[in-house]
Parts: sequence; structure tokens; C-alpha cells
Amino acid sequence: MIIGILMLCYLLFALVSFSAAVSGGRIWFWSAISMGLGLLAFHGSVIAIRGVQAGHLPWSNTYETLILLGFLMMAIYWTTFPKFRALSVGGFAGLTAAVLLGLCSLLSSDIEPLLPALKSNWLLFHVTAAILGYASFAVAFGTAGIYLFLDAARKFVSRPEKRGEIEGRLEYLDRLMARLIAVGFAFLTLGISTGAVWANASWGRYWNWDPKETWAFITWALYGALHHVRSMENGSGRGFAVLAFFGFFLVMFTYFGVNFWLASLHAYS
Repeated sequence: MIIGILMLCYLLFALVSFSAAVSGGRIWFWSAISMGLGLLAFHGSVIAIRGVQAGHLPWSNTYETLILLGFLMMAIYWTTFPKFRALSVGGFAGLTAAVLLGLCSLLSSDIEPLLPALKSNWLLFHVTAAILGYASFAVAFGTAGIYLFLDAARKFVSRPEKRGEIEGRLEYLDRLMARLIAVGFAFLTLGISTGAVWANASWGRYWNWDPKETWAFITWALYGALHHVRSMENGSGRGFAVLAFFGFFLVMFTYFGVNFWLASLHAYS
């Protein structure tokens, strides 16, 4: 019930954010900010209450980490807001958060005792770092979506001053994408590294080429290449945005799809 309310609130936040971005009105602007920050606090309280009820960190399975992913994604968006003020990205982030929370309906919401394999301090470091990486890529996905929309729309704009305004916005979004991917890549690297140490403590090997590990490596390699390409001359623009956009689908398969479609040592996640 509470997740459904949260999902509905994110859809409403997305609508208000897009309205604020299009209209440029101060009422819409401040409505988006107040609603978004209030929603972030509400979302955080949902996670905290579940943690108190469970008696352990509330990100020990896919249901809980989906809720955490949506929260961290919005938290990262708000950390970028003072500098970039990209309300359209907030709208896209709100829609993405609603979809992530919608996936919770496919999973059991029951609170269960922590599995023995998860009774480790590495749960905090590994899962938090990995989900922070995924959350950064999720906001980059939203930014890329807005970039590609504006890039397509400018072809239909004839007024030079309007085209110049759109091109300036595209440059702004390109810089935001690059920073989000750099932060996400750093956190994903940390998540994989701490996961390897945890795997050695639990299974006696740092790396097993388990499906989860294999797809995490593929995701890491893709974003590493994307981060490298961005640092090169002519490494920005439409091609960079396309990869940032579609790369997130690989993230979602690594995080969500592997758990259901491939046999894995991480089946409990």
C-alpha cells in the first residue's frame, strides 16, 4: 500500500517538474522543489521504518534494494540541482523512480530473517556502493533522455535565438551526464571490489564468474569505456547520450534480470 502511494507521488512529481520546465513559472518551480524534497524525506522514512521493523539493514533482497535504488536516485538528482537546476531531468527521474517502485509489485514484501550469507558488515559497503553506482547511471539515463529529445526537437526550430538556447541547454546536459557517469563508475568499481572481498570471505574465491558477477563486469566495462570516450576529443554529443541512455537497460538486466532469468549464487538477492 505504502509503495503504491509513493509511486503515485513520484508520478505527480514528474508531472509538476515537467510543467515547471516547460512553463518556466515560479509557482511551478517552487512546487516541484517543495514536493520533491518532501517526497525524498517521505521515501527515506519508508526505508528507515522497514529497517526498524526488520531489525537489520533494509536492503537484503531485491524488493528492498529497489526501494533503496529509487531513493538514492532521487537523492543524487537533488545533489545536482543547486548547480544544474534541470527540472526536466527531475521529471524523468520521477518517472524512473515510479517504474522501479512498480517492479516491487512483482516481489514479496514480507520481512524475513537475514540469511546467514548476508550477516556480514560487507552488506553495508558492497550493496550501498553498487546501488549508488546504479542510481547515478539512472539519473544519467534520464539526462540522456532529455538530451536526445531536445536534440531531435531543435531540428524543427527555425528561430536562431531559440536554437542557440537549445544548444546551450544541450551542452549543459552533456556536462551533467559526464559527471553522473564518472560518479557512477567510481561507485560501481567500489561495489565490485568490496563484493570480491566479501566473496572471498564467504566462498573462498574473489571471483567465480557467477552470472551476476559476469554481467556486473560487462556493465562496468561498458561504463568504463563510456567514461573513457567522454574524456577524448569529440567524445560528447548525441552518440554519448545514446550510449548513456541504452546503457541503463544493461544496468537493469544486471541488477534485476539476472536474479530471475539466470541461475546464480546471488539468487537470494
